[in-house]
Order: sequence, then C-alpha cells, then structure tokens
Amino acid sequence: MGLSLHNSVAVIEGWLGIKTPFVRTPKFNIVDKRDKWIDNNYLNTNPGFGTLLEGVLCGCFTWAVFEDLQMNDPTLLVFHAMLALGFGSVFLLSIKPWANA
Repeated sequence: MGLSLHNSVAVIEGWLGIKTPFVRTPKFNIVDKRDKWIDNNYLNTNPGFGTLLEGVLCGCFTWAVFEDLQMNDPTLLVFHAMLALGFGSVFLLSIKPWANA
C-alpha cells in the first residue's frame, strides 16, 4: 500500500505519454567491511515532493484511524491502519538516509 502513490504516478505518466528517466536503484559498491555507504553520492539528494506527500498521506490515514476509534466505527479501521503503516514505512525509509547524513 505504501507504493501505491509511486505506482499511480507511473500509470498517469504512462497514460499521458510523459517520458521520465530511468532512475537506478542505489548500489553502494560495498565489498569490504571497511567500506561505508554514508558518504555515497546517492545520499546527497534531498527528499522530493513525493516523499513529502507520503508523509502527509501517512498523517491523514493515522488521523483517520484515530477518528475510526473515536467514533467506534471499525468499518474502515483495518484499511486505514494498513494505509497509515504502508505510507509511514515508505516515508521513514525514504528520509532515513537523508536524516543520518
């Protein structure tokens, strides 16, 4: 569920015919125990708008979970909780390398 934002953007870009560059998965070239990934060039970029939007969506769905509990309405509680955890996980894993740099 946390990747649904990225997948939606990719589908919309494909449908509209927007060409985007292929972004490779970071490879840190760690072959020895002395090698470090902290100073790698992949980590020198700041989180983008998509990462910010993931954080906002996590907050919205976390709020929805609390509203579900407050109104004693379990109808969408599990769905909201899965969305909050999914977007929260992707958001935290996206900002973790940036925050540690």
